[in-house]
Amino acid sequence: MTSPTGDVLTETRAAAGRILGRVRYRVPEIVAGVGVTITLLALIALGGAFLDDARIGSNRATTAATVLEGSNYWRSVVRFVDDEGRLQTPGSGIYYPAGLTPGQNIYVEYDTTEPTRVRVAGRTAVDGILPVAGGIAAVWVILGPASVALRRRRDRAS
Repeated sequence: MTSPTGDVLTETRAAAGRILGRVRYRVPEIVAGVGVTITLLALIALGGAFLDDARIGSNRATTAATVLEGSNYWRSVVRFVDDEGRLQTPGSGIYYPAGLTPGQNIYVEYDTTEPTRVRVAGRTAVDGILPVAGGIAAVWVILGPASVALRRRRDRAS
C-alpha cells in the first residue's frame, strides 16, 4: 500500500524540477535583466539628483552651515540658519556629502521653499555623472560577458 504523502511528495518534486528547469533555461536572460535593472535604478537616481538641483536652483539661498557629529561619507547632517532666521537641521542629510567631517564649517545652498533640501555649495548632480557611469560600466563588464557565456553554454547543451 502506498502512502498518500509519498505521492504528494513525488508530484511536488516533479513540479519543482520542471519549474527549476525553466528557470535554469532562462538564467542568461535573468542575468541581463539584473544588469538592466541596476542600470535603470542608477539612471533614475541620477535623474532625481538633477531634479533636486533644479528645485534648489529655482529658489536658491546660500548660507554657512556646520557639519554635525554622527556624519559619515554617505550621509552628513548639517545645521544652519535659513533666510527667515529659523535653525534648520535636515534629518535626511545633505546632498553630495563626500569629504565632509564633523565640526567642519561649510557653505550650503538650499531651497527657500523647502529648507530641508540642501546641498554643499558648488556641488551638483553633474559631479555624479562620472561615478554613476563608472558603476554602470562595471556592472556590464561583469554581467554582460556572464550573460553571453551562459547563453552560449545553454545553446551548446541543446
